[in-house]
Amino acid sequence: MDCAIVDVFAERPLAGNQLAVIRDCAHLDGAEMQAVAREMNFSETSFVTDERAGEASVRIFTVDRELPFAGHPTIGTAWVLGRDGGSYVLDLAAGRVRVTFTPDDIAWMEPPPVALGDGEEAERAAALAGLETADLDPRYPCRFATVGPWFLLVGVRTLDALKRVEIDAEVYREVAAGGWLSLFVFAEEPYNEDADFAARMLTFHGTPHEDPATGSANTALAAYLRDLGRRGPAIVEQGFEIGRPSRLYLDIAEPIRVGGRVQPVLRGTLEY
Repeated sequence: MDCAIVDVFAERPLAGNQLAVIRDCAHLDGAEMQAVAREMNFSETSFVTDERAGEASVRIFTVDRELPFAGHPTIGTAWVLGRDGGSYVLDLAAGRVRVTFTPDDIAWMEPPPVALGDGEEAERAAALAGLETADLDPRYPCRFATVGPWFLLVGVRTLDALKRVEIDAEVYREVAAGGWLSLFVFAEEPYNEDADFAARMLTFHGTPHEDPATGSANTALAAYLRDLGRRGPAIVEQGFEIGRPSRLYLDIAEPIRVGGRVQPVLRGTLEY
């Protein structure tokens, strides 16, 4: 099987979020794909089960489970398969997603619709993030959102507060109630002056995990900001705290678009 490793939402190689793209794998069943994803040990691994002119059927796995949609695997897989064309379509469990390639090397996806959910009390959201309520930004009410994965969006006042985020396992079990909840915390104080937000995405399933760049969470953020009345472009920085600096481009409009650059890292053969 052909295997490509790329860094997604990365302005340079060895940054952003790592992705393994496996082709020629239609003979694998779900359990075998899960085993391969665990072997790769990245946030996600994508499996291209069928390729056609300008489109492909793709399944996405974390080390633990299959996902109906995830952002950086969508952009990275489309880039591996179709970057020489103007656009490429992936047929995912969540539906068909188009990725468009622009002359400035940004790949833009049109993600599935976001379901904005209920709000969460500031006190409990702060406790979940290991912060004080005073650390939260009152302009951004805490709110759940789903776009395949399930997130709690929490805005904080400062970059310092963002750096201090640490999931409280006991509160997480209470809030998640057995579900696969991820905490997405953002601050309107980026690392670099040309960006708009800094963000972190953390989850806890037995052990804590932080994602360096999360297209689905930033899709949810774009929908959340749009619901608050914001429109236009925005740049989000993520992954700095774990040594994988990432940059995600948001187009907060109708429809929402999320973009990023992709860097090739490795190409080889997977023998299984």
